[in-house]
Amino acid sequence: TTLHYKFALAVLAALALLFFVHCPTSSAAKSYADGSAAACDGNDDTCPDSSSSTGKSKCLHPSDFQHRVASLFDNESESVLTLLRGTVDKVISNEDAKELVALLPLSDFVESSGYETDNKDRAQYTAPVAYAGLGLKELSTTNEERYTKLLQIREKIRSATESSLNLCPGLLKIDYTTIAQKTEGGAHRAHADNCVHYFDDKTKTAVCDPSRQHPYPKRVAASILYLNDPADGNFNGGEFYFANRTNFGEVEDSGRVAVETGKMIYFTSGVENLHGALKVERDSSSEQDGGTTIPRRLAIAMWYVFHESLEEFVPTFQASAASEEEATSSLGGLKPRKVYDPNDPNAPKELFTLSIPDRIDISSLFQSAGAYLVSQQNKPLAGSWTISQYGEDTLHVLFKDHSAMFSLDFGVALIEATSHAKASVVVERHTDGSRAASLQYMLQESVLLHGLLDYLSNVILNESPGGAEEEYVGHEMEKARDTLPARRAS
Repeated sequence: TTLHYKFALAVLAALALLFFVHCPTSSAAKSYADGSAAACDGNDDTCPDSSSSTGKSKCLHPSDFQHRVASLFDNESESVLTLLRGTVDKVISNEDAKELVALLPLSDFVESSGYETDNKDRAQYTAPVAYAGLGLKELSTTNEERYTKLLQIREKIRSATESSLNLCPGLLKIDYTTIAQKTEGGAHRAHADNCVHYFDDKTKTAVCDPSRQHPYPKRVAASILYLNDPADGNFNGGEFYFANRTNFGEVEDSGRVAVETGKMIYFTSGVENLHGALKVERDSSSEQDGGTTIPRRLAIAMWYVFHESLEEFVPTFQASAASEEEATSSLGGLKPRKVYDPNDPNAPKELFTLSIPDRIDISSLFQSAGAYLVSQQNKPLAGSWTISQYGEDTLHVLFKDHSAMFSLDFGVALIEATSHAKASVVVERHTDGSRAASLQYMLQESVLLHGLLDYLSNVILNESPGGAEEEYVGHEMEKARDTLPARRAS
């Protein structure tokens, strides 16, 4: 009888194991902002849920996820908010983080734009102080070891974000990836990631401004992974924070996330999760080295969408710095023309190539063009354009609506040199690949480039010997004008 009883218990235990779905958890420790347990990260469509009468709950599909976000605004429930944000410890090991950081010299980073809030508490895009980044485009052409390591970490972050938000596996697509660097003074004010927000004067609550278009309204979630901590980065501060959606975005102590290597913060993209970063400050102990060590807070920032058509293009590694240097040397110090992957939806569109007579000093022309563009950056309105230098001889000109920008690359070798010129300026238009440049951008791009061509023509022809060269330059200028979408105002 005892033997039969034990056998029956064993059968019942086996049936119980078959009946309940086992949901493996990550080795990373997960928690919500309030300290409660994070969502299950199983690979099927069910996960244990103690609140469910069946003991199971479905992982979320896009419509379910959007309903969950909307329910926060219907109920203003803090319990719902804890399902839309949280942290995950040790997504990557300290060793992996240090190996990647060692491959990220300060000089590699590109000046970046970002999301700020003006004095009227209405969010807008500006260029934050002490903020720079590295995207896949830059990383895929410089250091193959670094690029491979980042792509591996990138998928770990995506998967951890997807499971933490209880989304069904494979649904979350990466919209954009960047390694963000904040140096001394670097900070971000509170903002949402998919709408331009403001605070209603009566309710003191953040709402999306329907009159202002956001560049990325399809974003549904984001994540930030710290790559170093204050001790390793020689800084204090720099903490990510969640701002209160009410009370004009007050930052509460409970919303601050300490900077710890390998820790990831995840959250949905709307005004329910206003977020920012506190100012990075120099560690006072750095004064022992004469203050020469620059404070650097490094993190991997990623934004997500559901639409496959918006998924970030991942280029294959194409060229090394050494091969580019060899090509430059073989061209007499001029740069080789860039070759883009034909499958890359983010590849820029060449507007025109402007030949530069051999007697013109390219470096001086670069400085003159930069000064002219800076003088025009507040036309037609204040803050219409942001001018930044990329590398030693490239200018980036970004429009205020962030729908597009154009670049000017100086000192590029002509495909076919002429008796007058071997070098050129290549002008290209850049978009994010998911939407076209706005009509306003297209018009203002033409206005600015027509003005620049007038200016360059005057600079080049100022000491021209005349004759054939003057005719050649005039022809080159007209060819460039013909590529612009709007004609020059008469």
